[in-house]
Amino acid sequence: MFRGLAQRTPFYYGWVVAGAVLVTMTISGAVAAPMFSVFFSHWTEEFGWSRTAISGGFSAGTIAAAVAGPLVGRALDRYGGRLVMGGGALLMAASVAGLGFMGSLVGLYVGLIVGRTALMSIQNLGGHTVIANWFVRRRAFATAVAVNGSRLGLGLWPLLGAALIAALGWREALWAVGALMALLALFPLVAIVSRQPEDVGLYPDGRPPPDTEEERRRPAQQEHQWRPREAVRTRAFWLLLFAHMGAMLAGGGFGLHRIPLFLDRGLEESLVGPLLLVHSVGMLAGGFIAAWVMGRTSYRVVIAACMAGASAAMAVVGSVPAGGAMVAFTLAESSVFGGVFAMLPVVYAEYFGRDSLGTIRGIAHPVVVASNAVGPVFAGYVFETTGTYGVALAVFSVVLGVGALSAFLARRPVLREALLRDTERHTR
Repeated sequence: MFRGLAQRTPFYYGWVVAGAVLVTMTISGAVAAPMFSVFFSHWTEEFGWSRTAISGGFSAGTIAAAVAGPLVGRALDRYGGRLVMGGGALLMAASVAGLGFMGSLVGLYVGLIVGRTALMSIQNLGGHTVIANWFVRRRAFATAVAVNGSRLGLGLWPLLGAALIAALGWREALWAVGALMALLALFPLVAIVSRQPEDVGLYPDGRPPPDTEEERRRPAQQEHQWRPREAVRTRAFWLLLFAHMGAMLAGGGFGLHRIPLFLDRGLEESLVGPLLLVHSVGMLAGGFIAAWVMGRTSYRVVIAACMAGASAAMAVVGSVPAGGAMVAFTLAESSVFGGVFAMLPVVYAEYFGRDSLGTIRGIAHPVVVASNAVGPVFAGYVFETTGTYGVALAVFSVVLGVGALSAFLARRPVLREALLRDTERHTR
């Protein structure tokens, strides 16, 4: 049934798959930091929790996601994204709805652990891996289309959450959001029909099958498929890992504390919703811009430039005046972060191929995600002990600068054994 559906579609079915990933990534925005930043003041007011205590829930969820990453990566390589991503979307919906019932810090932590594990292990790993399996030549653009669904979610869910809180209350808002997420989670279970296009008689990007034996024997037209143990021995793998760690640490820390920081510096409450919408627009635009530039220059240069821009943003954010300047700053800062987060996973696929991408990224995932757990707690601790975010922002700037250098030095690896193996496979 799935094979016939994919082949009868009047356009390349990979775009339907990309649409399914877009929907699931949009759902993931409901368990991201900007969404819960809307609930911060309500939780501190009702329960008396500190910013550090609430941030600890995000970090606990992130650590759980780090542990689950390798298992999810292997499951994606073996079973594909249909059940993995559909199940992850349902878990996120259940976690958000469940937070509406919480009455203690333990309840907050349980909900965040479930939701953040589904977001950071299942959706983030799954979305990029599914797109990498269905696209090669148009991978960067397809990734920007699909994965930027999370950017839509970053803007839409906080606006919806804030409106529902004003109309119903914070508990009812979480229940309503969870129900809508569960409804949207059905789409990937229907639309993602297989792990890769070859399983349903198609070829990546919708290209026609090779017509001649000469084309089949041409290894230059094929991606080299690296085994996990080969990939981890390369300098590029570790440099990409360091860059990814820096982006996740700074992005996670600043992402959760952006609104509290700006409110402390005089941002009006009425501008919180528009600012978060601008944030999502900037993330989305940054992904597309980075994808366009990647088609015209070195991948590593694009990632390094985006990370250098993020480093500069962290260095100057403490001096941005309140009001419209904060909105303008958010657009620029979110654009460079959007380029990093959308395109860094594309580089893994370009360097190491499709066959074991989930497993390879799963190996890096625990360390990368653990970095994201450190950022929010570190920023919260700095604020609680010093009364400002100054030290945290300085550290974020330095970490991003080191990440930019790591990305710039991460040249495409070449392994003779992989080339010989791929040549042999394509000449059988």
